[in-house]
Formats: sequence, C-alpha cells, structure tokens
Amino acid sequence: MPLVAALLVATLSTACANLSRNAVHSAPDGTTQVTIGKAVDTIGFTTADVAQQKGYFAKEGVTTKQELLGGSSTAFAALQSGSVQFVMASSTALLSAKTKNVPLQAVASLDYGVSLQLAASKSWATQHHLSTKQPLKSVMRSLTGATLGVVSTTDLTYYHYLMKQAGLSQDQFKTITIKTQAAALAALQHGQIDAILLSPPNSYFAQAQGQARIVATLHSVPVLRKMTYDVLVVASSFAKAHPDVVRSVATALARADNTMAQHPESVLDVERAHYPRMSDAVLLQSLKYVTFAPDGKMSQDGWQKVREEAEQSDVPDASSVNVSQNQGTWSNDHIAVDRLHTTSGTSSPPPPSSSASSPSSVPASS
Repeated sequence: MPLVAALLVATLSTACANLSRNAVHSAPDGTTQVTIGKAVDTIGFTTADVAQQKGYFAKEGVTTKQELLGGSSTAFAALQSGSVQFVMASSTALLSAKTKNVPLQAVASLDYGVSLQLAASKSWATQHHLSTKQPLKSVMRSLTGATLGVVSTTDLTYYHYLMKQAGLSQDQFKTITIKTQAAALAALQHGQIDAILLSPPNSYFAQAQGQARIVATLHSVPVLRKMTYDVLVVASSFAKAHPDVVRSVATALARADNTMAQHPESVLDVERAHYPRMSDAVLLQSLKYVTFAPDGKMSQDGWQKVREEAEQSDVPDASSVNVSQNQGTWSNDHIAVDRLHTTSGTSSPPPPSSSASSPSSVPASS
C-alpha cells in the first residue's frame, strides 16, 4: 500500500530514542505521572477516562494526562519521541509499524473485534439503496466511484481489505485524508466525501443527528469479529526501563475494561463528560457494541487474525511479523491479574468462545 508505507516512513523512520531518561515524573502527590496519547477519539479509548475517574489509576499509584493525536502514525511518532509514554491505537496500525521494525509493543488489550462502521452520506445511501441488511461486498460495490474519508492509516488498511474482499481495485475510489472524525463528519455532511469509516460513538451520533447513515459494520466479517483490535502500546525500551509503571497503567486499564464490559451503565457519567453533545442512548448503545477485553488480555488467535487481515489488505511484509506472545509484538505479562479481583464489581466476564454470537446488529437509520 503506497500511501500506508509513505505515512509510516514519514513518521516512523527515526530510530527510537532512549526513553528511559526523563520519561516519567513524579506528581506533587508522589504518584508517577505519565501521558497517554489517543490515536483517535473513540469509545474504546475512553477506558483511560474511566480508569481516571473511577480511581483505578490512583489505586495503581499513577497520575495520567491524555492527549488526542492525529491518527496512529502521529501517535507512534509521539511515542518514539518521548512526548507521550503510552498510546492507544489499533492492532492493525501496530502490526504495520512492526513491518518497519519499529520497536513498539502492545501491553494490554482494550477491546477485540473491529468496531469500525461504514457510514455513507444520506444522499449516497438513498440513491444506491444501501442498508446494513445487504452483504458487505454489495455495499462496497455500490460505493464504486465514491470519495472516502481517511482519518488514519488504520482506516486506509480496512478500506483496502474491504475493496479486495469485494473484488474491487483501489483506483475505483478516491480518498481524502482528514485529521479528525469530527472534521470527517462535517466533510460528509457538506458533500466533500461520500463515505467514512467511523468508530462508536461517532457513528451512532452521526446517524442519530441525520448526518449520515450506517450502511455496514465490520463486526459482520468473521475474521474481524474475534481479532485483537484496540491496544495499549509502549516503546519496547520504555517497557524494559519502567516495568512497574507499565504494569500499573496496563492493570488500571484492564480494570476499566472489566467495568465497561460488565456494568456499562455505571460509566455513563464518565462518557457524558467526555461526549457532552451525545445522548445517553447513543453512549449506552456504543458501550454495548464494543467488546471490551476481559482482564485486558490478548490471545494468540486474536493476533494471528490481525496478521491475516493485514496480509489480505496487502500490507507489505505483514507475514514477516512474529505475532507469538512475548516475541516483541505483544505480551500479557504486564497485567497484574491478581490485583484486578480485589474490588467487587470489576471481575472479568468469561472469555469469548468460538461459538459466541456476534454483537447486536446496527439499527436501521430513520
């Protein structure tokens, strides 16, 4: 993928700096202070907000600051420069970085199953009779000739995956890079783009506001439904230099995962504060749609599916990435599972089984 490669080379070509020096600081209260960067603004990444507001970071002796960054490539560049110590990004973006031998690794899962939803402008959806009841391949074929909005390299990878699955070529579409999902929604509403991949709650909010219509969900694709998706990423050198800090942050976020999975209503106050324009109905729908990872754990099968998706998206050298545990791409060893079950109401739900049903279907747009 020329554009993906160009973005990665442009932002990730520099070797990792020595992040062990001046990477973490002590807050006035004696806790360790770190910065978490978010590649995009999605409900999966509000695990950080929940961990902050529910006291999970404080329980682990950590104070955090959060920064919204412009996509995964920018986020990883910030991670390498040391301006942030942790990044929330997609597994797909991390695997793409690993093909360039960038020394980053995932230390916790935030959620699994690709939560992206394809939203089309109301005019395009009406003109081409698009709906979530149609096969995804049919939806993509009906978008031939459309201009697609791209917020991050992750979006581009999934567009290419969907195009290939539908038997279409990349030159049958136009793409426009847009910095944020909010800006992409404005572009959709004003006819600058025809469709965009969005994450909840932005997808549900856009539909509720009449800005767009959800026409497909990537949860409907079997290989994408069970793959590791949103992850917490650190520089490998940072994990080696500050294992206790990494463990504290990963464990706090794993606790937030469990709370959001089992008791979504209990975090609505946090979500309201983060998304003040959105209704409780949209927020709760989003929380129930995303599959938060039990105990923040990743699996071998989940990462193999990440590589499989990347290979089918023609990500260069995807097959060269070692996705076995503790081989440089991901590890569960930074999560203190014993500390997750010391407070009632935050124990993990049962892990997903291969026969588990798919998440609730997307409601039809009015």
